[in-house]
Amino acid sequence: MNLFCRVLALVTIGCLPAALLAQPAQANNWHFGSQISVRFVDGQPVLNPPSAIVGFEGVVSLSDTLGNLLFYTNGGGRPPGMSGQNGGTIWNRNHEVMYDMRGEEGGGFSARQSAIAMPAPGNNPDLYYLFTMEETEFNIGGSVPGQPLGRGLSYFTIDMSLNGGLGEVVLADQRIFTPSYEGLDATPMADGEGYWIICQNITPQGDFNFVVTPLTANGVGTPTPVSVPNPVEGKIKFSPDGSLLFNNGFIYEFDPSTGEVGNTLANLPDISDVAVTFTPDSRYLYTTEGSFVLGELIVRYDMQDFTKIDVARLEEDPAVTVLQAGPFQIGPNGNIYFLEQNLGLEQRYGLSEIECVSSPVPVVNRLVLDLTEENGDEFASFSPPQFVDAIFKRPVVQDTLFLDTLMVDLCPNSSLTLRPREAGTEFLWTDGSTADSLAVSVPGTYCVTVTGGCQPTVDCQRVEELTIGFRILDEVDRGCDGDFLLLRFAGPNRYDSIRWTISLPGTPDPFIFTTDTIEAPLASPNINVSITGFASCGTVRSASVLDFIAPRFAAELAIDGPTGEVCAGDDVQLSVLNQGRDELALIQWFDGSTEETLDVNLLPDEEYFVDVIGECGDSIRLFADFTFTEECDCEDEIPEIFSPNRDGTNDLFRLYTNCSPTDYTLIIYNRWGQVVFESTNPDQAWDGSVNGIPQNSDVYLYRMAFRYPNADATEIREGQFSLIR
Repeated sequence: MNLFCRVLALVTIGCLPAALLAQPAQANNWHFGSQISVRFVDGQPVLNPPSAIVGFEGVVSLSDTLGNLLFYTNGGGRPPGMSGQNGGTIWNRNHEVMYDMRGEEGGGFSARQSAIAMPAPGNNPDLYYLFTMEETEFNIGGSVPGQPLGRGLSYFTIDMSLNGGLGEVVLADQRIFTPSYEGLDATPMADGEGYWIICQNITPQGDFNFVVTPLTANGVGTPTPVSVPNPVEGKIKFSPDGSLLFNNGFIYEFDPSTGEVGNTLANLPDISDVAVTFTPDSRYLYTTEGSFVLGELIVRYDMQDFTKIDVARLEEDPAVTVLQAGPFQIGPNGNIYFLEQNLGLEQRYGLSEIECVSSPVPVVNRLVLDLTEENGDEFASFSPPQFVDAIFKRPVVQDTLFLDTLMVDLCPNSSLTLRPREAGTEFLWTDGSTADSLAVSVPGTYCVTVTGGCQPTVDCQRVEELTIGFRILDEVDRGCDGDFLLLRFAGPNRYDSIRWTISLPGTPDPFIFTTDTIEAPLASPNINVSITGFASCGTVRSASVLDFIAPRFAAELAIDGPTGEVCAGDDVQLSVLNQGRDELALIQWFDGSTEETLDVNLLPDEEYFVDVIGECGDSIRLFADFTFTEECDCEDEIPEIFSPNRDGTNDLFRLYTNCSPTDYTLIIYNRWGQVVFESTNPDQAWDGSVNGIPQNSDVYLYRMAFRYPNADATEIREGQFSLIR
């Protein structure tokens, strides 16, 4: 499996609704905050303790493509004696310490994107990369010795095949680029053979730079600064398809083929630079935005024209203060999640959800998972795990979904009930009914429009009556008398099983078979064959009587030779043309020859035939029928002088021949190159006049073309003649 398949591990087929799309299991397990563990089960987040994590921002929690937890990390930290923070840890799936960063390695505890992880490019499915990012507060309490500007962008490699499958860090704290703070994201290369790792650097000269680093099967490449005209700071976010890049309120083009940051597409100055994510189809950007009247709003921008809609207020109750300062994150079900802490008479903390994210009317479900007890009295963590969002990539969804037509089986003389494949609250079938199901008893295509779900959906189901039968395998040798004829089941392949019943005259008990193909004896007339199919809708049966299959030997043979008219004395070659499946046992020509081909000098009164015997003993005499023509020795003459004086002698200029030429053309020119006569009729001659005016005595030029019967080539004649009066 190549890298891109390992990253995505989902199939996106047409415009299927979210419920029918495969979900990326790499994001099934979320570890964040103060020992909080959440697992997505059937697309829904549920508590799944235990967890050892102590994290704040930018945590990572990665699973394999089957949804099995691999490892999780808070990305890094500072030495506990300097800040009181966790020093940075990588935990294995048993919640044991895989690696202790000691506050001297990795990223920053409160970096907005302190870490991101992905499978290694190449052919080692057990190897993973973990990239880490420094925080701007890295020197609070004093900087780590030897790190005056912090650790910037670094990486670790983890081999999951070690330590009994629990994994070990095999390469630690490899420095890539310093200084760099807070922002870190990654997206696959367009060819699926690696990743682009992006962070940022603000130079002492005040230049605004992104830093793009390639990761391929050869390892981590050289970081390349990329200047942009806008301030660069804080969170960086790729769209799932890798074509867009967000930072500090600006939307940029990005080329996943080259790793180049392109033009600035939009400036959204009033939005949050933290609570932001693209939708799985990369069409929309969700973020928060302040409103003087309504307070903090969840908003959505359309990346096609950058128009905005207000989705929901964060503070629905003026008496409740909502703290929502962390990122939005796509979940494996395609919904967007964020953590919020409500400060009112009753403090609550939990995971909230935005569903139907690309539909005309997105829906916000507040605190779908209450984590108040798990969080305790601590200041809430606002960061769910960060992923390479390409794993959530889905095709752009139409405003109205059209599901692929579903084929439904209907057994004869039965009925069935059709139900929509997408949830909703209102239904309209093609017959006008509005129930949530439709009973049918005749074949046809039945469609229902479902509304009230994420998007209006048209679901068509084609009901086909099951039939069953068999066919003779024409592509298989027929065999000789006494051999067997191959029969194959024909019909829809939706039967659970089939059963053949073969009854032969004089045989008391029928023969029963359950394979797709059976053999029936050729030499037995009146073979009774029936076939029964067993399907979920019931049983379907058909029967037929096979008479002896007459040989088609004669109809499949012919003499291969010249066609059309021939001339006496022509030398031709004759052979037997076998268009059937039987091998020929004997060929004998009229002259006794047994060669496959025969050279013959044709004579009109001779009879030409061949006797052919097939491998099964069938025999036939084939005759060759030739049509002889008399126009075989053609002669011609063209006058060099003619005198059109109407004395009955030499009055016309033309082709004089004993045959009937075809494709005839005659053109006559005077000495100045003017055409004085033109004809395509060999019986039409020039009488020496033009438009009834006699032409002067002179020398004229001609060009003549014609073909004789049975001739392969066209005759071309050119020359001159004299007109004498």
